[in-house]
Formats: sequence, C-alpha cells, structure tokens
Amino acid sequence: MKSNELQSVSGLHGGSSSCLSEKNSFKAWMILGCAWLFYLYEYILRVSPSVMTANLMGDFNVMAGALGVLVSFYYISYVALQIPCGIIVDSLGPRKVITFSAILCVLGSVLFAYSDTLLMAQMGRFLMGAGSACAYLSCAKVGAEWFDASKFAVITGMTMMMGTFGGMFGSSPLALLVNGYGWRNAMLIAAIVGIGVALTSWLIIRDYPKDIEQETSSPSQAPLLQGIKLVASNPQNWLIGIYGCMMYLPLSAFAELWGVPFLMERYGIDNELASRGSIMVFLGMALGSPLGAWLSNYCQSRKKIMSWAALGSLISFSIVIYVPHIPLNLMFGILFLGGLISGGQILYFAAAKEVSPPHNSGTTIGFTNCLVMTSGPIFQPLLGWILDFTWDGKVSAEGTPIYTLAMYQYSFSSVIAALLFSWIIVQFVRETYGTSYAAD
Repeated sequence: MKSNELQSVSGLHGGSSSCLSEKNSFKAWMILGCAWLFYLYEYILRVSPSVMTANLMGDFNVMAGALGVLVSFYYISYVALQIPCGIIVDSLGPRKVITFSAILCVLGSVLFAYSDTLLMAQMGRFLMGAGSACAYLSCAKVGAEWFDASKFAVITGMTMMMGTFGGMFGSSPLALLVNGYGWRNAMLIAAIVGIGVALTSWLIIRDYPKDIEQETSSPSQAPLLQGIKLVASNPQNWLIGIYGCMMYLPLSAFAELWGVPFLMERYGIDNELASRGSIMVFLGMALGSPLGAWLSNYCQSRKKIMSWAALGSLISFSIVIYVPHIPLNLMFGILFLGGLISGGQILYFAAAKEVSPPHNSGTTIGFTNCLVMTSGPIFQPLLGWILDFTWDGKVSAEGTPIYTLAMYQYSFSSVIAALLFSWIIVQFVRETYGTSYAAD
C-alpha cells in the first residue's frame, strides 16, 4: 500500500470516479487559491527582514553576524519539519494544517513585533518558520486531491510562482510600511493580514471533494523511516540536494536578506528603491522555473539545464557583485536575468524523484527540500560573520555598524564560491531524463 506521504505529492490518491463532479471545478480553484494565498503570505514573512536590516541591528544593538543568526531562526524550524510535513498534511488535511499554520505565523509575527530581547525575536522567527513549513506541501496536497493528475505539474509550478510573488510583496511594499510606520507596526499589520488568511482558509478550504472515497488507514511510521534510510543511502540524492542548496543562495542569501543593504551601500539609495533589486531576482525566478522545465523537456536533459543554470548564475551574480560603475537600472536588469537563469535549478526536484523509487517520492521531496533549505541557516549568518570580520569599527549616527562596498563584496565571495561548487558538483549527477529508477 502506498504511503500517505507519497499521495500528498503525487496526486495518486485513491477515489471513485464520481468525485470528478467537483474536481477541476470553480470550487477547486477557490480552495487552491486559498492555499496559494497562505504560501504567498508566509513567503512575505520569510523575506521581511531584508528591508529592515538597519532597524533590527539598531533596536537589538547587534552586528551583521547576530542579525544573520536571528533571521535564520526561521529556517531552523522550517528545515526540521520538511520530512514530517507529508505525514502531517495527510493526517490532518490541508484545511486544518493551513489554518493552524497561519495562526502560528501570526503568533510569530506578534512576538517578533513586541520583542524587546534578541531571544524573543529569535523565537518569533522560529514560530514563523514552523508555521510556514507545510505551506508548499499543503498546496501540492490540494492540487492532488482537487484536480486531475494531468494538471498536477502545472499546479506545482504555479505554486512556486506564488512563492516568488510573495517575495516581491515582501520587498518594496513592505519597505513602504516599514518606512511609514516602523518595522514593529509593519509586522503587526502582517499579523492582522495573517488572521484574515487563517479565517479565509478555515471557511473556504475543504480537504477532499465531498464524494471521494477516503482511505481509512493511518500512515505507518515504519515505511517512513525505511524510506528516509533508502533515500539517504543514495549518493545521487545528496549530490542533487547539495547542488540545490548552493543554487538557492541567490534567493536565501541575496534576495531574502543581504542584497538590499548591499545595493543601498553601493548606490547610496534607500531600502525602498534597493528592494526593487530583490523583486527583480524573485520575478526572474518566477519566470525561470517553468522556463527551465520547458527547456529540460525540449533538450531532453535535466543535467544540462541544471549545469547551465549554475554557470549562468555564477556569471550573472559575479557581474552584480564585482563589476564597477553599473547604472542602477541596468543592475536591476542583470538581477532579473540572474533570477531567470537560476530558475533552472528547480529541476533538482525532478532529478531527485527520478533517481529514487516511485513509492518514496514524497520522502525524496522532503529530503531534497530539507537539504536545499539549509542554505538559509548556514549562509545568512555566514555572510554576516564575514561582514563583522572585515568591519573597521565605523558606525552611523544611529550607532549601527557601517559596512563598505568592499566588505559586502568580500562577504558575497562565499556565494560566488558556492555557485562555482554547484556547477562542479552537478557534473557528477547522473542524467535522469527519460529514465526510471534503478538501484545503484
């Protein structure tokens, strides 16, 4: 019998043909839209510190390294819950999971807004990450239950786009709120929005079409543990996951945190204008992900597109970081191009599923996403620590450390090295296009 975790990502839930009356219907799209709304919302919370770095360092009297640790607390809980998320969503259903997850995000936002110590702020970010952990898989679960299997790939691709749109909303629009009302009030406004998301989800989302035949068996823990062991014992899964971790850095290290202060220092602009650079990366990624999937099918290769994405990201972000005298509008264009090219990285999910047994596809996706998302808790603090190491002791009138352009360039060298490593490591990934699983 297939595990419930696999059903949550593969759309292979058993059911009668009579459920087609509600599948693919307007009601189904309304339910999916609510799931997407939560995914967009949690992504806004994820990237929100990028437009308030100076505010946070000033209020908590910390330097860049401590700020990176604070922001990365989101990823600590997020990463830890990735593999169990399939079981959680299958056991409780997307309606309860999304509603409860939104409430967790609200509590985290409120705690973060009212925090007067660094520990309170870290716990706020931790709650946000825990609330966000099941967001993507909940959308996949809704897509699997409410739509035909033929639409599942399109729905998951559109879900990824919704996340990047959330990153865009968490840039300039949130910067306006931060500049107009302060970062604490901006987070309280985000909490109020989250209450609306929770209420809407509870009222509209339903777990299954009402006439579907439900499986009554509960998920078994033994197959899950066996699946994790099988997936983790395949070296190809580690290579693909590490590749994804390195390739996610243009988002987790640049667009989600350090890109805005870097552009502020480079061009002498405010956080609102600098946040447009992050928007360009997110927009490029939103378009590049489906484009990468299309190119993979056209070229009949996963490995080629993943390799080209790594090399193209390495070149484009090296230009962003090191080439002098780039006009601001041209810089925005290069950032868009970098995001577009790096969108090809999303094939790591397809490659991982194709080197693993089909009955472990859910565990494989959780394992892969767990490795990919470790880029946040590793590199967000790392870049901050490098900034602190190169800091010359100068502070602003408000008492916050001043980091020069050269310091940011030195710090971002770790991202460039990681992108180079991703290109090297993908050369050892087996081509999976058009192949079925075969044990090594």
